[in-house]
Amino acid sequence: MGIRTELFLARRYLRPKRNAVSIITLISIIGVTLGVAVLIVVLAVMTGFTDLMKTKLLETQAHIHVYSAYSRYIRHPEKVIKAIKESGGEAAAVVNLPALVQKDKLFKPKTIFGINPEDIKARMNFKDVLKAGRLQQNKNEALISTDISNELGIGIGDKLLIHSPEKLAELVKVGKNGGIEVEKSKEVYLPAEFVVTGIYSFGKYDFDRSVIFVGLDDADELFNLPWGAANTVYGWVKDPFAIEPVIKELNKKLPDMNINSWKQINQQLLGVLEVEKNMMFFLLVFIVLVAAFSITNTLITVVYQKTREIGLLKSLGASSSTVMNVFILQGMFVGLFGSLCGTLLGWSVIFWRNDILRLMSKITGQQLFPKEFYYFNELPAHIVTGDVVFIVVVSVVLCTLGGVIPAWRAAKLDPAKALRYE
Repeated sequence: MGIRTELFLARRYLRPKRNAVSIITLISIIGVTLGVAVLIVVLAVMTGFTDLMKTKLLETQAHIHVYSAYSRYIRHPEKVIKAIKESGGEAAAVVNLPALVQKDKLFKPKTIFGINPEDIKARMNFKDVLKAGRLQQNKNEALISTDISNELGIGIGDKLLIHSPEKLAELVKVGKNGGIEVEKSKEVYLPAEFVVTGIYSFGKYDFDRSVIFVGLDDADELFNLPWGAANTVYGWVKDPFAIEPVIKELNKKLPDMNINSWKQINQQLLGVLEVEKNMMFFLLVFIVLVAAFSITNTLITVVYQKTREIGLLKSLGASSSTVMNVFILQGMFVGLFGSLCGTLLGWSVIFWRNDILRLMSKITGQQLFPKEFYYFNELPAHIVTGDVVFIVVVSVVLCTLGGVIPAWRAAKLDPAKALRYE
């Protein structure tokens, strides 16, 4: 007897029949299907979330961040810009500091991003993210996000007031007795008034809800910095994922500066995402493992049901290895069929994931993917072929191993006793 006979018998034992074994076999296949589908969906979402997070980080952050090691600002950023360009990158001076934004009687803490639009607009892709209006070009003009626009109830042409913490701090002093006193020698304080000229959206909620773009000179004036100074110099390189050699070179050229890459700044976040993905796979693979035990249970039942047939096969010359292969192949068939169905189901769920989320939100009346917590407007997903292949291989191997114990039991049956089995 050869492999064709073993395949024939394995397929025959899997044919649907109106008995308990066929129902258990169907349940085993469904278990493998659901396990594979859940693994594919979860890993695709985790991969998509990580990839989209990296994309949004690179859209809203520079690849290189340079700060002064001894001061709160860089008096002459041209030196740093020159060093970055000599290292093969591009650079721009920016001011990135917190402030208090006022609209009528409403006060909100925001981050003021002072830039020279011509230096940075291509790198931050303003052509695609600008939803209305234009970038600030003249004095005291500001660019806000759609979230800030909705939060403050303002649009293009409206005015907002920005309070600088540095100037507010100058209005008060700590007295000799430890109390707070008004600094009478200071002039009357007035907040800076800006006109909204444009509205943007990067699609990254934590950035969109907090950042207001103004001109670099306006930011210097607002935060009491010298004209032309910057608290940070941003740099961009051709390959942000291979940035370590550039950082090493800049550390030699700029010993008086603190230099960080985007990977260093977001190291904790990216590390957590990678750990979560690995832990999800480790935990969810137990679903497939449970299905493998179900297959073991099914095949043990089949062995007892087919005892007389096994005895007849062995009496006709079938070897123990042939009988064993029949039941191992049966477990493998369940794994293959369940993995195929699970792959199709997982791909379908990923394809219609946002429609499913919207339907579930409509049914439950709750927002299942709030951007306030997850930062993105829609559920991201990215199916990696290597991940799918790995999941399918693991599933088929586990299901095949699930047939080893019943196969070993069948191979050890004595033909004479098996033929007398009732």
